[in-house]
Amino acid sequence: MTPRSNGPTRVPDLIAERYRLGEMTPDDRVAFERRLQGDDELRQRLQALEASDEEIRRRYPPAVLAADVRRRLETRAQATPRTAGVGFFGLRWRTMAALAGVLVVVVLAGPRLLGPGDESTDRVKGLEPTLLLYRKTPAGSEALQGGAAARAGDLIRIGYRAAGHRWGVIVSVDGRGVVTRHLPREGTQAARLSTESEALLDFAYELDDAPRWERFYFVAGSEPFDAAAVVDAARSVTASGAAGPPPTLPLRLPVKQSSLLLIK
Repeated sequence: MTPRSNGPTRVPDLIAERYRLGEMTPDDRVAFERRLQGDDELRQRLQALEASDEEIRRRYPPAVLAADVRRRLETRAQATPRTAGVGFFGLRWRTMAALAGVLVVVVLAGPRLLGPGDESTDRVKGLEPTLLLYRKTPAGSEALQGGAAARAGDLIRIGYRAAGHRWGVIVSVDGRGVVTRHLPREGTQAARLSTESEALLDFAYELDDAPRWERFYFVAGSEPFDAAAVVDAARSVTASGAAGPPPTLPLRLPVKQSSLLLIK
């Protein structure tokens, strides 16, 4: 006899916390929200996690909790073997059990309890600045992955996760070699980045009929840097056929980069 399942696998609290902090990939976020629509227990747990978060903020000073997070991370990193993930709802339970205690504290403490000075050093560990692209569709917004197909007239909403970095520039290069500045749209210095877990620019960008591709670059740093250097680097890159420009720009700056290529 084939055993019957008693229902869908319970979503770990750690996954729910990642959703609350905007630290999922776009595909994982869509999968989670689809699950959330039909899971009353999961919705109740999200509310309970928010209440617990508020209690931690009320009871514990940020500096004390941040020091405890660092201590737990250092101890657990030495004792816990790394295990590769096996999908959104298929993460190995042994790894989850080993890491959940530390990671739940990190996601609670990092973005909400650490001050600006601590966020850039503590929260960025294990996280990288990430560029986000969404396309407007009749049904809403569609998250775009690298290599996604696009066409002239598509309305693209650009966003990012700063991961503790304070300054940034976003540009794109199309198949004609035209460089477009998206952030900041003018000025000589990189823009001050939002401290939100996920930020969207306040305008949509319409793709024109430039052929083959358009690659978007997000360059982020902890200190102010020259926006013109990023624009110049974007103009210097060359592409071969439909492959498009390289995934990183040739920059001699203390920055991190993230990029996405759209194929047209």
